Amino acid sequence: MPHIQITLVEGRSPDQKRRIAERITETMVEEAGTQQEGVSISFIEVPPTDFARAGVLATDKGKDKGKK
Repeated sequence: MPHIQITLVEGRSPDQKRRIAERITETMVEEAGTQQEGVSISFIEVPPTDFARAGVLATDKGKDKGKK
């Protein structure tokens, strides 16, 4: 029974998360041969102040890098 954990910057609507969960579940059934009822998914949302990529906080993305 697979459990999939998705961490993302907060802001997705319940409808978006619903569609993501449905598609991931379908993929696990089709590709991993697991039963739909056995797939669980958790969404872990973090604020943009707590998420960074390539050394840049999500809140700073798009800001002028020359400013300090």
